[in-house]
Amino acid sequence: MLLAAVVGLLSLAAAWVGGELFVLRQVRQLYRAARQLAAGDLSSRTGLGQERSELGDLARTFDNLAASLETRVKERELAEKTLIARSLQQTVVSALGQFALVSNDFGALLNQAAMLVSQTLEVEYSSILELRGDNLCLCAGVGWKADLIGNAMCPADSRSQPGFTLTAGEPVVVDNITTETRFGKTPLLSSHGVISGVTVAISEQGQAFGVLGAHTTNNRKFTEDEVHFLLAVATVLAMAVARKRAEAELEKLAAFAQLNPNPAMELAKDGSLTYYNQAAAELATSIGLKEPEGVLPSNIRSIVQTCLGSGQSRVNLETKVEGRTFSWLFHPVRSQVVHAYVEDITDRLSLEAQLRQSQKMESVGQLAAGVAHDFNNMLTIIQGHSGMLLAKSGQRPELLESAQAIYFAAERAANLTRQLLMFSRKNVMQPKLVDLREVVAHLSKMLQRLLGETIHLKFEPPSEIPLVLADTGMVEQIIMNLAVNARDAMPEGGTLTIDTTHVELSDAYVQAHPEARVGSFVRLRVSDTGCGMDLDTMARIFEPFFTTKEIGKGTGLGLATVYGISKQHDGWIDVASEPGKGAAFSVFFPAHSKPVEAKVTQVAPDAEVRGGNETILIVEDEPVLRDMAHVILQECGYRIFEASSGREALAVWERHHANIDLVLTDVVMPEGISGMDLAQRLLATKPKLKIVFASGYSMDNLDTAFVRNGRAGFLQKPYTHLTLAQAVRSALDA
Repeated sequence: MLLAAVVGLLSLAAAWVGGELFVLRQVRQLYRAARQLAAGDLSSRTGLGQERSELGDLARTFDNLAASLETRVKERELAEKTLIARSLQQTVVSALGQFALVSNDFGALLNQAAMLVSQTLEVEYSSILELRGDNLCLCAGVGWKADLIGNAMCPADSRSQPGFTLTAGEPVVVDNITTETRFGKTPLLSSHGVISGVTVAISEQGQAFGVLGAHTTNNRKFTEDEVHFLLAVATVLAMAVARKRAEAELEKLAAFAQLNPNPAMELAKDGSLTYYNQAAAELATSIGLKEPEGVLPSNIRSIVQTCLGSGQSRVNLETKVEGRTFSWLFHPVRSQVVHAYVEDITDRLSLEAQLRQSQKMESVGQLAAGVAHDFNNMLTIIQGHSGMLLAKSGQRPELLESAQAIYFAAERAANLTRQLLMFSRKNVMQPKLVDLREVVAHLSKMLQRLLGETIHLKFEPPSEIPLVLADTGMVEQIIMNLAVNARDAMPEGGTLTIDTTHVELSDAYVQAHPEARVGSFVRLRVSDTGCGMDLDTMARIFEPFFTTKEIGKGTGLGLATVYGISKQHDGWIDVASEPGKGAAFSVFFPAHSKPVEAKVTQVAPDAEVRGGNETILIVEDEPVLRDMAHVILQECGYRIFEASSGREALAVWERHHANIDLVLTDVVMPEGISGMDLAQRLLATKPKLKIVFASGYSMDNLDTAFVRNGRAGFLQKPYTHLTLAQAVRSALDA
């Protein structure tokens, strides 16, 4: 009966093998009770040795079975606990990954990760350290003192556990920091009593961000699952870091395109516009278009398909839209889209054209100056000898008419060379402070007669205007030439307006006018209501000998002369005109704020010329011209020495310097000594020596200030018998 009861209990225990540990404990208690009863019953009975032995064996079997059952239950509890921990870790990793995808708040992600690591691993401290230069900074964490977040640093090398982790690139597990030999103690960890911990690197594609760590003040062995959990969290953070970096690059690229001052566009395979920046929109608006599509070339689809098909860029493609010129660059990107970059080069082309025109004018001017110089020498000879014939015409009246014809023909030719020299800016200026209002006012009556009755002259001077340093005669020639040009443009009458204005020019104006410069200027503008000019005509109006008039009615030097005079006055000229809308010529002169004394010796052309008995040294490399000057001055009573060059003049000076009263010298001479060089050497030994320069134009080695301050006179070639005698006498009497 007792055996049956025990067997029943064993059966019950076997039935509950898969049950809870509570049932097993109940079975064991029942077994102990039954065993005690059985022991008591059996001790009072005899002859039951066999049963007692069997019962003992059965009891031992039951003990073994009970121990086995308890072990299996504990293993099951551990497995269930491990499974729950893994499930929790996976949930945490999944939640962090989801947070990283939907949120752009990277700081919040770091804080959330630190908190979940601490809770999941049940540690007092968690840390996320960011690599900043040579150190790791505690940018997020749990358990640390509040003032350490964002401030605490540790070296990013093998001297500390985080630095060792970053250097090794593998997880580092520390069971007890006191026995650790791979690296030294980290002040951050030591100050918080940390004993055990694990750290993993946060790195993506070889770019390290920092270190993730979990730490505790207990002596703890971190499991392989816990290490894998930290690695998974570090992977999520690394992906977030990569995303943040990629987004920063994309934002930078987007900002570069959008904020680029140059127009940029993106085109699809069919040539449609898929993107354009603000500069492209502004470009379209500037030419009156609502959308940038209107700026694209008409064959844009073909251009795009060619670029995508060949994989080659298309550069320097020029198109014209609404009078503007655009330069394009098309670049294929991965055979999917084409990037287009456009530049408005209208102003640049205009400036280049103006520069070429200016260079062309400079070249022509150099040629004109050379021709005029040689021509002036010949005209001087003609005028000089014809003047001497006129002086002697009383003795032979039959020569008077021929001599006059020669003289006046030479004078007309001299006027032509003067225009060439003004155009080339090689004539000598004799400037003084001038009020342009007075110059225009003095010419008004003459201009009105010149213009005729059908043209109304309008001039309303301003109340105040700065003075300019200018040659009055040259300024008058500018006004006369522009007035004549305007008259010819108004054959049926109209209005000619002259105005003078003080202007301050800015950088914006200078950028559009290459000859201009920033500063204060006086603008002389002559405008008419005539027929105007087209662009082709305007491109050539300052060329010498270019004219739109009939053959024989214009020399083509009027505007070329205006151009040369403006340049010689350190200014420039602008022109605005359209067919049928008249023309406006604006000449700019530098404004002067300080008075400048200008001493200019003038001789009335009809004054009586006196000779003298002084000694004159004539220095001229042209033999015929030198002989003519010798004859003219000798007839005036002067004693003459001659020299064909500067070196020869110095030799004559060495022998006769005590007797020489005046030196008449050409400016440009051979053998390396110019007229200016010669004058300076002679004045150094005889300061009161009189000097007269004779030249068809001024060269760089002629100091015009030397003439203006009265230290020397100037005789413009071609000169006549009269002008030569006047210049010499005036210099000697000065």
